[in-house]
Amino acid sequence: MLEFVFIIVLVAVLVMLVMQWRGGRGGKGLSQAAAAQYVQGTFTVTGVSERPAETDKNGDSYCTISGTITGPQTNPTEVYGTLVIGALGSWPHHGSDMPVIYKPGKAETTWRFGTLEEPSA
Repeated sequence: MLEFVFIIVLVAVLVMLVMQWRGGRGGKGLSQAAAAQYVQGTFTVTGVSERPAETDKNGDSYCTISGTITGPQTNPTEVYGTLVIGALGSWPHHGSDMPVIYKPGKAETTWRFGTLEEPSA
């Protein structure tokens, strides 16, 4: 019975990771219509993994990071995620602030690193 519960939990975690990976945490730009649904906020780092000794084949390192999102139309929200850092990128540290975007009232599930572009006139 314990093995069955463990398998269910493992599958649930795997599904969550795939959903997060497919949703992305940055990288692709947003269309102007999609960007209109987001607001700009600040992510203050409260926890960060150690920098690995080696990078992947592309020279990237993966950083597990946790922090608090603050900004308009949301209460301070504790979140965590994974940040891909290139070979020349600086490793985040406790207390540093990073820009994020999120949907108002849904910061916990819709946040991503980045900034909103100014609408073109």
